[in-house]
Amino acid sequence: MKLILSKKIVKIAAINLALFIITFFLIIIPSSVAKQPQNNHSEFKSQIIIAQTTAQQLVEQAESLFQAGRLSDASLILQQAIRIYKKSGDNLGEAKALSNLSLVLEQLGLWKQATEAIDISLNLLGWDSANYVLKVNNPKSELLKILAQSLDMQAGQQLRQGKSSAAYETAKRAEKFWRQLGDSTGVLHSRTNQAQALRFSGFNRRAFDILESVSTELQLQRDSVLKVSALRSLGNVQQQLGNSEESQKNLQHSLKIAQRLQLPREISLTEFSLGNTTFALGNINDAIIHYQNAASSAPNPLLKVQAQINQLNLLVNNKRITEAKALINSIQSQLPNLPTNNAGIYARINFARVIIKIADKKDAASILATSVQQAKTLNDTRALSYALGNLASVYEQNKQWQEALKLTREALSL
Repeated sequence: MKLILSKKIVKIAAINLALFIITFFLIIIPSSVAKQPQNNHSEFKSQIIIAQTTAQQLVEQAESLFQAGRLSDASLILQQAIRIYKKSGDNLGEAKALSNLSLVLEQLGLWKQATEAIDISLNLLGWDSANYVLKVNNPKSELLKILAQSLDMQAGQQLRQGKSSAAYETAKRAEKFWRQLGDSTGVLHSRTNQAQALRFSGFNRRAFDILESVSTELQLQRDSVLKVSALRSLGNVQQQLGNSEESQKNLQHSLKIAQRLQLPREISLTEFSLGNTTFALGNINDAIIHYQNAASSAPNPLLKVQAQINQLNLLVNNKRITEAKALINSIQSQLPNLPTNNAGIYARINFARVIIKIADKKDAASILATSVQQAKTLNDTRALSYALGNLASVYEQNKQWQEALKLTREALSL
């Protein structure tokens, strides 16, 4: 008996591992955004200024820790800042720090806590999430700026949960507030996020049109992390649309800026994308080098493992088995450190899909079973279907037909 997976599952399982794209622009809210309102009582005012300064310093410290990949330390520092802001009655500062904490918690795989943190942040700012309106009369620019940044962060979380439509709508709301502020950089940021959400949903042409417009406008602006991200996103979409040569040019431009600005995370992400594009151009050795560079500059375990999985896939497909086996051991030792989020789940699944070609199928099945449970915990039906389809394939290869059929039917029912 041979089990034939449906077209839906085949389509899910056929994701090209060498095009394993990291899909959303992550940025932590700068610490200089919020200002504590003035108080007439000089002594109390002095106490607030001292508290605010201390909290701002903590948030700045957390930013550095985040960029360095020291997520647990960043979380602890941000929680200290939140307590100080709360005690001094600085709602804007507290909301800002909570939004940053939300991002850090998500990267740690603490999804429920991350969602709670961003919800509390938006509530402090007066945002009515149920009706998508701001319940603040004559809001000041400081509030609107933190709100726009927080909505962009929430959009990122929604996308990484597989909720691309919600992410697109949330990023559009963020763009509205950036336009209200007259902040062109913020507008471009939100439009970049919208394009990422569209790309994740498969609307590559719409995403390309947005990113091409964003890229043109960015040429007139100074080099920044946003410019790096937008150029990389444009290159990613160009590669997916088959324009790999133009993709390579934009990605190389993105990399040069990231290197000049000394942004390890952005360097890693862009090296990763260059690996995808050079692979599409047929330059296997160059692609492997780009993935190696992405892994070596990655500030956290997830980015490192994602790059190593793509490197591993190319090594296996090109029969470089000795190198592949050494890399398998390195990746396996890092799996416990991966976050329990959408990206972490896909990393585990894609790793299992590669090692099944040359390693013990039991290892692949174990990794996929863990991915199934994590996807269920996150209620991520897309990742769950992908994990179940691949686990069914493992059982099929072992001629465990009944188990394979059961898993396939469960995947198809989602």
